[in-house]
Amino acid sequence: MYIQSVIQDFLPVIDLLNFNIISVRTLSFVFIYALDGAVMIYFYSHSRVYCFRKSSQKKTSTFIFGTGTIGFILNLILFIKISITKKKQLNSFQKLCLFKTIPNILTSAFFAFWASALSFLGKTVNDIPRIENLIVTQIVGGFCYFFAPLIQVCMSVNRMFIIYFPLSNPQSSIFPFTNFSLLGCFILANVHIIISFFTNCYLVYDPETLIILPERLEECGHAMDRTVFVAIAILSVLSNGFNLAIFKKFLKDKMNGISEAQKTKRRKKFQSMYIQSVIQDFIQLIDIANYNFTSKLVDAVWWTFVFCSLSYASVYAFDGMVMLYFHTNWNVCNRCKVSPKKSSIVVSGVQSSGLKSGINKTVIAN
Repeated sequence: MYIQSVIQDFLPVIDLLNFNIISVRTLSFVFIYALDGAVMIYFYSHSRVYCFRKSSQKKTSTFIFGTGTIGFILNLILFIKISITKKKQLNSFQKLCLFKTIPNILTSAFFAFWASALSFLGKTVNDIPRIENLIVTQIVGGFCYFFAPLIQVCMSVNRMFIIYFPLSNPQSSIFPFTNFSLLGCFILANVHIIISFFTNCYLVYDPETLIILPERLEECGHAMDRTVFVAIAILSVLSNGFNLAIFKKFLKDKMNGISEAQKTKRRKKFQSMYIQSVIQDFIQLIDIANYNFTSKLVDAVWWTFVFCSLSYASVYAFDGMVMLYFHTNWNVCNRCKVSPKKSSIVVSGVQSSGLKSGINKTVIAN
């Protein structure tokens, strides 16, 4: 009852923040009441009592399958959307987003097509070939789990660089900063796998609990969990530190020498990128906090499932949804609905200034 009250108390507060600060209004307003109803249905449902029994293992796997499938589809759409963009029109931030979808796709596919299938069939750890379990789980729970937040730090650095040096063009630089950053992220993301190899402390997937956990939990697993938590927390602090620097620039930047229309356009663009970075920075930190703290508040299997497995799978679906939202030009979509005969050329949600001016003239003329 306490948990239900706390969740429902925070929902209106979140909606008010969305309306007054983040300015995500209509969708948030509608979503709040849907989520409030879902919370009440869940806490008044008998499913939380029996769904984690052995006979109902298939039901829990459907949640993982659905969440993983949604994440896989969203991230795949974004991957294709950015991939078909011409190389000359692909900026550094979009390139980072493109590579961010790779761990998202792999992890979502893991839950949708492998983990949920094993749990649905009622398999146990002993039924899975050990080498197969180790390889798949190390890629997802090791490499992907670190590769995503490392790229997120690069995305925050990229935004800070663009905002503090708006007249610079990193793409024209002789030194490929973005490519070297991605290479560094790839190398650092493999450190976890290398340490596991030398310490013989690997991650495995348990189909009965639908959780990725250390194979030797008592011997080295707890130390591994603490290390992962500290590493993700450090990455999140770094990324949010860059975001604070961006926010500081927002407050002091007077944007002299340009027209009011250009100021408004520039602020909206930077605000959109800033909000995207902040949301994505907090997503994985919330998941690691759920795994290490929230999941241990209640000694129940259903609680562990929600704040371990379901939280883990939801992170990548939500991350893909955020990137897809911010890389879609909703203004163009609205114009197409109003005037279906008018055509617009859109590249990764960003239009050239000349194209936009042409559209504005058409709208004014009409």
